[in-house]
Amino acid sequence: MALTSTLFKLYKRFSLRNKEITSRFCSAVQHANDANTVLAVREKNKMEVLNPAGEDLSTITPHFSNTFNLAAYVNQSETLKNLVDLNVNISKIEKKPYIVERFLKLDFEKDIKNHIIFLNNYIDMEDIGIFLTKNPMILCEPLQDLQIRVNYLYAKSFEERQIQRIIMKNPFWLLFSTIRIDKRLGFFQESLNLCGKEVRDLATKQPKLITYNIHSVKCNIFVIKEEMGFEDTEVKELVLHKPKLLMLNQRSLFERFNYIHNVMKISHQTIKQNPEILMCRKFRIRQRHLFLEKLGRSQYDPKKENYIPIQSLVEDSDINFCKNVAKCDINDFNSFLKTL
Repeated sequence: MALTSTLFKLYKRFSLRNKEITSRFCSAVQHANDANTVLAVREKNKMEVLNPAGEDLSTITPHFSNTFNLAAYVNQSETLKNLVDLNVNISKIEKKPYIVERFLKLDFEKDIKNHIIFLNNYIDMEDIGIFLTKNPMILCEPLQDLQIRVNYLYAKSFEERQIQRIIMKNPFWLLFSTIRIDKRLGFFQESLNLCGKEVRDLATKQPKLITYNIHSVKCNIFVIKEEMGFEDTEVKELVLHKPKLLMLNQRSLFERFNYIHNVMKISHQTIKQNPEILMCRKFRIRQRHLFLEKLGRSQYDPKKENYIPIQSLVEDSDINFCKNVAKCDINDFNSFLKTL
């Protein structure tokens, strides 16, 4: 019985081993057959590619990669031809592949023509190209939505000349929904305590401010009020006079004020009356102030003799500054700059 049991175990082990070898062999044969099939298909495809085509394939547009030159497709695209005729700078558009991908799918007659007619109601035809170069995505917006956004401005008592300026000076305005624009206008009205007319004047004077980054605007309002020490009414006056103050870099804005107020000893009142001085770079103000100080002419109080208007530090060229303000030769100023 022991011998029989041993023989049975050996037979069973041999059978399992035989099945495993047979399975591997069959798999290898199948793999070889599959490989031969793939090679045959590839060879067939190669032959078909080399065969002469029976139709004109010149009009088929190739796949556009993420970076390419749009000018290469102007001759093949009626849309691009018409846009070039409108003085659209396609070299700037092609730098943004995600825009180009949508742009090339537009049909001039169906998707663009009516948009241009609409824009021409508010923008001169010779300026359409500049507008579309800055904001080509306007052509992807439904025309009905654009009309609604313009109607909103009319409903808010904006005059047509104001709407024209807003659209021309801020091409991206019409990409914002009426809900977003309404919230933006409400934010400025509440933050600066503006009346309706003042809101319209602010939006017209600096349209880009309304669609600017709200966080940056809030930071600049904080800097002007809390760090620079202006009262609420003074902040309002500054912004209405120079709205772009709210679009400056916060650090640069404070550094300019700090130098003007604490080094040059210019009062808040004088700065409020001449807010353009805060728009000038600090190094330019510093250069001219130090030069006038060397000449003994840095006197900015209008109540005293030899008064120098503060705006003269930021206006005109260096030649005119030396001639009309410093009363010296430009070479003297240039020599002084080398010592700084």
